[in-house]
Amino acid sequence: MEQTDDHSIIEAVLHGNKQAYTDIVRRYQNKLYGLFRKMGSSEADAQDLTQETLIKAYQKLASHNPAKSFAGWIYTIAVNLQKDKGSKARPDSIMQDDVRCEEETPESRLLQKELRSELDRLLEVLPEHYRLVFILRYTNQLNHAEIAEITGMSVRQITNVIFRAKISLRKVVKDKGGQRYGILGAYRNEKSQSKS
Repeated sequence: MEQTDDHSIIEAVLHGNKQAYTDIVRRYQNKLYGLFRKMGSSEADAQDLTQETLIKAYQKLASHNPAKSFAGWIYTIAVNLQKDKGSKARPDSIMQDDVRCEEETPESRLLQKELRSELDRLLEVLPEHYRLVFILRYTNQLNHAEIAEITGMSVRQITNVIFRAKISLRKVVKDKGGQRYGILGAYRNEKSQSKS
């Protein structure tokens, strides 16, 4: 039976119900995998890093501060593990699985494939720390304070990085002839859909 929130799952695990951790695994494995892929890890490395993150989080679960976001805490572990691995971005790995179609038709699948491909190329032009912040904000839906905690930047720096990343992406899109793919709108749509 799946628990309702991260903190109740953690409490259950810490009180002896080790099986409850499978709810954490279910909740975060795809998000972690997506983060690693978008930051340039190969499929195999992303799977390994996802597993390592979940294992490390389990081992250190008692050290998580319940007053703070569990998502922020587990993403911090993930980012640190990737830094340790020294992963480099690969063009075919960024934004692989996050843009989804509501209505699956051959045309919509083709459009989504083109959009993912264009997003891959666009995010590639961003410096790595911009890309990380942008992905954590718009794909993983973390707030500025959580991202600041993960990256070691201040909330103000996070705001500036997101602002600059958007300007950089808009400039690239404009230089390519306008927003024919609606690239930046994809993030807003994805964000609004996740809230509903």
